Amino acid sequence: MPFERQVEIVLNQMRQCLAAAGSSLAQVVKCNVYCTPDPSHFARFNAVFARYFEAHGTARIFLHVPSWPGPFDVEVDCVAMVDQA
Repeated sequence: MPFERQVEIVLNQMRQCLAAAGSSLAQVVKCNVYCTPDPSHFARFNAVFARYFEAHGTARIFLHVPSWPGPFDVEVDCVAMVDQA
């Protein structure tokens, strides 16, 4: 699967998880990005990431990690604010 499509799937899943928790991508304050080692992935990731976080500059780190047994070359976790009712 193309790397850009993997990023879209991961970010769409993150959007759904945030919505279920009463938050959204707009309330993300920081993302940690873990990617298998390929320097070209940084620019490719940023191109997709910018489509999801275009309204604000979300802080993030991008770490190259050894390969893992899963089917994806990228994983993202985040810290987000949640509206209190």
